Formats: sequence, structure tokens, C-alpha cells
Amino acid sequence: MTSNQERFDLFAIGEAVVDFISTAMAGSLSSATRFQSFVGGQPANLAINLSLLGNKTTLASCVGCDGFGDLIISSLERYGVSTELMQRTEQAPTSMSIIARHTKTPDFVISRGADARLKFDDHIGQMVTNSRIVHSSAFAFAREPARSAVKKSLELAHKQGCLVTFDPNYHPKIWPDTDELVSQMEELFKFVNVTKPSLDDCERIFGSRLSPLDCAERFLSWGASVVIITKGSAGVFLATQSGDRFEIHAKGVDVADVTGAGDAFWAGFLSAYLEGSSNLEAACFGQVIAEAKVGVMGPISAMPPRTVLKERAKLVEFSSL
Repeated sequence: MTSNQERFDLFAIGEAVVDFISTAMAGSLSSATRFQSFVGGQPANLAINLSLLGNKTTLASCVGCDGFGDLIISSLERYGVSTELMQRTEQAPTSMSIIARHTKTPDFVISRGADARLKFDDHIGQMVTNSRIVHSSAFAFAREPARSAVKKSLELAHKQGCLVTFDPNYHPKIWPDTDELVSQMEELFKFVNVTKPSLDDCERIFGSRLSPLDCAERFLSWGASVVIITKGSAGVFLATQSGDRFEIHAKGVDVADVTGAGDAFWAGFLSAYLEGSSNLEAACFGQVIAEAKVGVMGPISAMPPRTVLKERAKLVEFSSL
């Protein structure tokens, strides 16, 4: 590890995968015929997007000793993400997802491989202590040994006083036992400061009977200080332990691809947080980045000037509840 004295804005630990997204809109994979490949995975997307916003980021993940693993590492480096903590294995191929592009929740298939083989080591521990934010996801937390690597990292980050963030991007396809998921995540949330589930995540975890407010209250009771529920075209719900409750209203935009919109929101929120913005201001900035993302297929390859993004964020409408 050559740069363990450097201070990183974000250390993301978890999945890096290759996304195959249908080139045409498709209601399901059964009607999709052609696909284009992109680097994906929630922590990887966040590290890339936050780097594009001018922040210093690094990722710990595991990929296969194959061409897709090469693609992921070279892409991360091209976007300015440090890859010194990337691990490789010959025991499994690089993980992949196949996605039918859609304006709402897409149909997808996951082929898990190398990402779940991520292991905690001293280099990861050093990076935690040299990072302002430590982040991971439920996808990475679903299987061992990656689960232990995530838990050790978040627990250490909590002890070190880092901001700990976690995306509960749950789907039965990655963790069929919902009761086990809830039990494991409830324990993990002792170390988590900020979480951002989508409304789909909330319904999969808690059931459709709960409102966004009820779901936010659940996460707050687990220990999170800030809960942000992204609701697609219906906007964003923000709740904090201090009693803040806000609805952030979405702007109508043309949608090309919703894959990765939540990760774009995360990047905007955390980038604004690092500049000292309030939770509400950061969430408005996150909404602007998410709206920019859904207008393009695949990940964002370049961000508009930050001054332009800040002006757009000032125009985001919200209401206090």
C-alpha cells in the first residue's frame, strides 16, 4: 500500500460488477435482445460519481482474474478512483448483472462470483483510519467473507469517528431470507450514521404496508442518524434523529435509464456534506445529480460544472412535515 498516509474523502467497500444493460427499453429481460456493458455495483458507482464531483475516493472490492476484472480496474482508474485495495481471485469469475433498461424498477439477473470473496486485511484497516467517509451496501453484506469484511470496516470506522454510510439495496435475489437480513442489518446499524434506501428497498425489507415515514422510523430506531428514502419520480423523503422531516419534490425529467440513480444521489449528498452543507441542502444536491443520471444510459461519464449544479440545487422544491 503506497499511499496509506493520504486522506480520502470516501472509502467504499463492497461490490464491483459488470452491468449488461439492454440498449432498448424493455419491460422484462424476455424482450431484451441487445446489451451494452458498463462498470457497476453500488459502492463502485458511488466511488466513481463522487470522484467525478472532485472528491478523492478509493474502493475495496474483489474481481476475477479475467477480462471483466481488467475492465473494472481500468475503468475505476480512468475515473480517478484509487484501486490499491482491489483484490483479485482465481476462484470465481467477476460478478455480473444483466438488466432490462426501464423508466421504473428494471428486471434483472445477478450472477455473483468474485465480489463475495472480498476479505478484510490490514490495508483495509489502514484505509478506514485515513478516510472521512466509509461506505458499503447490503449487496456486499449478503455473503461471506465479504460480510465480515464490511462489518469489520464499518465497526472500525465508527470507533474512529468516521461518517459511516450504508445503502440497504436489498433484493430477495441476493438474500432470500428477509428475516435473516433484518436481523443482520439491525446489528450492523449500530455503526451506521446515514442510510439511503429506495422505496423499493423499504417495501422488500418491511413490506408494502408501511409508509415512507414508518420505514424511516424503523431505520432511525436501529441507530441511523439520517434516513433518506428515494422514491423515483415521487421525490425524496428525509428524516433525522433530531426530528427533521422533509419531502423533496422531484423535477419532471426525460428518463433514459434509472439504473444507478440512487448511487448518483448518494454521490451528490456526500459531496455536499463534505463541503459542510446541511442534510436538507445535501439532499437537494443529491436530487440534482440523480436527475442528471436518469437522463443518460449507463453511468454518468462527466458532470456539469459544480457552479451549475449548485444553482440547480437551489431551485429544488421541498416542504417540511
